[in-house]
Amino acid sequence: MNESPRTSGLLAGRTALVTGAAQGIGRAVVERFLTAGARVAAVDIKAIEPFSAATSNWRCDLSDIGALRRLVEDVREAVGPIDILVNNVAIIREDALLELTYEAYRKVVAVNLDSPIFLTLAVAPEMVRRGYGRIVNVSSVLGTYGSERTLSYGVAKAGLNNATKSLAVGLSGSGVLVNAVAPGFLSVPMKFENDTGAETVEEELEQFERTYVESGRLPARRAARADEVAAQIAWLGSDENSYVTGHVLVVDGGLTATF
Repeated sequence: MNESPRTSGLLAGRTALVTGAAQGIGRAVVERFLTAGARVAAVDIKAIEPFSAATSNWRCDLSDIGALRRLVEDVREAVGPIDILVNNVAIIREDALLELTYEAYRKVVAVNLDSPIFLTLAVAPEMVRRGYGRIVNVSSVLGTYGSERTLSYGVAKAGLNNATKSLAVGLSGSGVLVNAVAPGFLSVPMKFENDTGAETVEEELEQFERTYVESGRLPARRAARADEVAAQIAWLGSDENSYVTGHVLVVDGGLTATF
């Protein structure tokens, strides 16, 4: 990924833990953080392809709270105190409203809402002791408006928006800032946990184009690139952000402005 010279060194000397790092926004965040001078612990439930610069890669099922806590301790021992936490891990599924099962609902909420909260609670005490920390949660515009077939995902992201604000208030005055970004549609599609009816991810993107771009409901006229979202995360996670906290930054190309 090509980075602008202005970004270089923005995170020099900082250590970041980034979840959901194998693809999409998470991988773009790791690439940008590395270019900006950070040491990065990249976490995913599946194997992560090597990055262009040295980093430490970790496999963890973040729906397992015990494994999550062990991960934080292992990362601290391997790379040092965590300065920046990016809670990007996410899973999404589509279900007909009256067919949604408790088990399916709980899995989505456990990954998308519970893991960011408990990862934050695991890293925050040390951040408070050191008087510095940046936590960035990756939410979604689906946390702000209704969508029948993604109820569990929308509920989790709406909860994550509130958790961002509540954690920011709870950690006020400690030097720890908590924010979120809420992307709209991405040119790198998420992997759905179940069959959405689309035969390929390319077909899902084509459906998006027909629904939103051609109808004029997306002022930017295109889906976002993962690196465009990563750029906002990098700033919120940097020393340049010394005042913004409790904020949910919508990065949706103007989508929600048309509602």
